[in-house]
Amino acid sequence: MTNTSSSPAPALARLIEQNRSWAREEQGRDPGIFDGLSATHAPVAMVVGCCDARVSMDQALGVRPGEIFYHRNVANLVRPSDAAIGASMEFCLGVLRAPHLIVCGHSRCGGIQASLAGHSDGDLGRWIAPVRSLVGEVGEELEALDEVADRVEALARMNVVRQVANALRHPAVQARLDDRAHPLQVHGWYYRIEEGMVEEVELPRERWQKKGLLPG
Repeated sequence: MTNTSSSPAPALARLIEQNRSWAREEQGRDPGIFDGLSATHAPVAMVVGCCDARVSMDQALGVRPGEIFYHRNVANLVRPSDAAIGASMEFCLGVLRAPHLIVCGHSRCGGIQASLAGHSDGDLGRWIAPVRSLVGEVGEELEALDEVADRVEALARMNVVRQVANALRHPAVQARLDDRAHPLQVHGWYYRIEEGMVEEVELPRERWQKKGLLPG
C-alpha cells in the first residue's frame, strides 16, 4: 500500500531536524556563511570519490561548506565516456579553477570487491567493467596476496592510480596543466574507513611525464 501521508517518515524527519540544527549552528559560528556561499563558489579542490555512504569527506577533512567540489560514483571512476565526470571537471577545473584535483579510493569498497568477484550483471556490472579489466591486467600480483582483504586494498590503490591517469587525459585537466597562471596539482588518495584517515597514494609521475601526461 502506498503511503499518502504528508508527514515524513521518522528517519527523514530526523534528517530534516538535524539540518535545521546544523544551519543554526553554522550561522551561530559564522553569521555570514550562507550569504558568502550564495555570492561566490571557489573550491580549493575537486575530489573524485566513491559514493559509499561510509565515506564523508567533509567530516574526514574538517572542511567548511564551499571548500570541496565533489564528484562521486561507484569505485571513484574517471571514465572517458562518462559525460557526468567530464562536465564536473570542465566546470570545477575550467570555470572555477580549483587548484587541486584528487581521486580518492577507500578501504572495503563494494565496487572493488564486486570487480574482484567478477560481477558483470546489470548497470553495476557495466559500470565497473574498467575495474574488472584492471583485475585482468594485475591478476598475478593480486593472487600473490593470501588475504582477500589485502587484494581489495591493493586493487583499490591500483584503481586510484588508473583513474588519475584517466583524468590526466581529459582536455579540461590538460588545459589546466598547461596553464601557468592557474596551475593544477593532481593527487591520489586512499581513505581508511576503519581509521577515518586519508593517506597519499604514490603516483608514477616520472613515467607519466615521459608519456606526456604530466608536464616535465
